Amino acid sequence: MTMLSGPMFEPSTTDLFRKQPCLYCRRSSEGAHYSLFQITGGIDALKQFFPDAKANEMNFVLFSSSGVHGSYTTIEQIEESLQKYGDLRKSNEEEWPEDYRWPDITVQIVQPRICCLRYGNINITLEDIPYLKQLRQSSWDAVRTIGAARE
Repeated sequence: MTMLSGPMFEPSTTDLFRKQPCLYCRRSSEGAHYSLFQITGGIDALKQFFPDAKANEMNFVLFSSSGVHGSYTTIEQIEESLQKYGDLRKSNEEEWPEDYRWPDITVQIVQPRICCLRYGNINITLEDIPYLKQLRQSSWDAVRTIGAARE
């Protein structure tokens, strides 16, 4: 089940997320409101929020957002690299082909209703690619509804 607006009193540290210091927060250290979390639980963290890869206007994901926490590498670039070379992380970095892409995708979960961001790099496999593409599409669809006229 997707969390519609995030837990009201989420612990500041779990197996999947760790709350980061916030200069502007006047709330207690518990809870997700007005917060920034580093994703520590990898693909499991995404699947906690989006078990069916379906985002909505209260919870969506931006991929390849770079910033200080990651890169612009896309799902398709990682997919192509994994198909071509497999996972080379355990091999000598000096032997990696020039076009090899490290199989981590930068993600940012956005929860606008509670002013919460969750960010990080998620290690992925070829098996994760269809899920990620579906989640990206549902996120794009959800973002387009924000602020749109309702009938």
